[in-house]
Amino acid sequence: MISLVVLYYPTNFGDDMASIIKKMKKGHAYYYLVESARVNGKPRIIKQRYLGTADSIGAAFDTAEGNLSKPEFSKVIDFGAVAALFDISERIGIRQIIEKHVDKREQGLSVSDTIVLAAINRAVMPVSKKGFYDWFKKTVLPSIFIEANSKNLSSQGFWNNMKQLDQDKIRAIENEITRTIIQKYDVTRDCLLFDNTNFFTYIDTNTPATLAVRGKSKEKRSDLKIVGLSMMASPDHSIPLFHEVYPGNTHDSKQFATIVDKLKSRFAGLGKGGCRITIVFDKGNNSEDNIEATIGDAYRGFDFVGGLKFNQCPEFNTIGFENFSQLEGERLKGTSAYRTTKHIYGRDLTVVLTYNQALYEAQLDGITSNIEKCSEKLKILEKNLYDRSKQKSPKGKPPTLEGVKKSIAKILSAEYMKELFIWNVWKESGKCIQINSFFNIDAFEKLKAERLGRAILFTNHNEWSTERIVSAYRSQHHIEEAFRRMKDTKYLSFRPIHHFTDCNIVVHAFYCVLALLLASLLSKELEKMGHKVSVHKMLEEFQDIQQIITVFAHKGKKKHNISSFTSMEGFTKDYIDKYDLTKLAVNC
Repeated sequence: MISLVVLYYPTNFGDDMASIIKKMKKGHAYYYLVESARVNGKPRIIKQRYLGTADSIGAAFDTAEGNLSKPEFSKVIDFGAVAALFDISERIGIRQIIEKHVDKREQGLSVSDTIVLAAINRAVMPVSKKGFYDWFKKTVLPSIFIEANSKNLSSQGFWNNMKQLDQDKIRAIENEITRTIIQKYDVTRDCLLFDNTNFFTYIDTNTPATLAVRGKSKEKRSDLKIVGLSMMASPDHSIPLFHEVYPGNTHDSKQFATIVDKLKSRFAGLGKGGCRITIVFDKGNNSEDNIEATIGDAYRGFDFVGGLKFNQCPEFNTIGFENFSQLEGERLKGTSAYRTTKHIYGRDLTVVLTYNQALYEAQLDGITSNIEKCSEKLKILEKNLYDRSKQKSPKGKPPTLEGVKKSIAKILSAEYMKELFIWNVWKESGKCIQINSFFNIDAFEKLKAERLGRAILFTNHNEWSTERIVSAYRSQHHIEEAFRRMKDTKYLSFRPIHHFTDCNIVVHAFYCVLALLLASLLSKELEKMGHKVSVHKMLEEFQDIQQIITVFAHKGKKKHNISSFTSMEGFTKDYIDKYDLTKLAVNC
């Protein structure tokens, strides 16, 4: 006969409390787990669960301890980020959209599955195609993509599927995705941001790709071939709505001219009625031929807010601060502006000169730092040339005038440095080359008085307030931030590009932009729930959520698994609960 100590504590403290109680029925003791609480000020049992007799309870413990051994091992599965991004892609219907435009393969993994998997990988943990399957099998995705295996997720498997896509199919797919998210997420389309960037590659010099060429790398990798990317995005969470890949040596302004008609045709059918869009672009996309070709012809249905170069408005250099007015609004605090109308690009347009003290100070800090670096490098170059001239038998190949000039140009390559230093280089008798240089203090003072802290904007929105014009132009930072995310090495990474054919480069760009799209929509959904966090922090927190499968072995029986998750709290828990993401967990 087993006896059981009964634990019973009255609920005198006002809180719900669990306890074990004994009830006697026909001379036999039965035990219950009960929860008590105060009801109308009096303790009452509000819930009870039958446990059994003392003998049956003891036997249950003996059986559990006899059959269940210690855990053999645990599997850790990446869950949070991949589940959230996959769920968004399914709610948009990305795989179904892709399948509409691509012939279905009779064997192997579908093209749509491959692209969605590649996009999720680029968003959370970018790896090469060789390392892709190793990443994949450690996530929750194998239980969703049951046809995926090491063969069809190999480099060759990817290439087989990438060949099924071309630029026209990708445009058609992106068109349909864009229409879907504009309707589903209420993305504004009356003001859109445009910009270009480029990404370095590891493509060999002798490969036939025409998209990867040598040019001016924005990441300072002049030793590598680069690929250009144009992108249109909404100011709302930097949601990409359009992209195009182009040869990396194409100037930004020329690329803008070739793409503007594609932009209009892309967005003309996105909503009901007419399609009047304001394009926001910076001064890098600005040239007279470009503006006439793209904004001309009654603006081709576009409105615009853009940036002008200082040499296009030299008269603005002499405008004093007494002509500026402070702008209203918290976001424009500390910004003043001078507004006028100017005949430019063959038409009368509104031009706004802005000044911001915080921008002035930030620019001055950067320029002062560059001045110090350039001064030091010029002194070292001058000393090295002087010392060489004094050696009777100098070692090494003698420098040339052209080579020294290139060295100086490289030293002074940072913005404004060519304006702030005066230098001379000459060849003395005996073929020795000498230089001298000095800092132009007058040019520096003029730069501070006329340029720093200032920007020149122009628009055909003559009816807009100055505040609205400035705010629209400043929203350009959203797309610049999106490009910075794509140059991150941890999340949403576009580079490095290991593909060596134009076809594969185009597909690579597509799923990289798709990765940014999914992350941007996740950020938008979180903000709608009241959680405003950076995209980097968002992905970091979701990545920390993992599924843990603990494997036990029963004596004489098959293994028994228990599933759990790492701690969820804050915005990740709210989001996972709202969209019931645990339904995607591995079934153990």
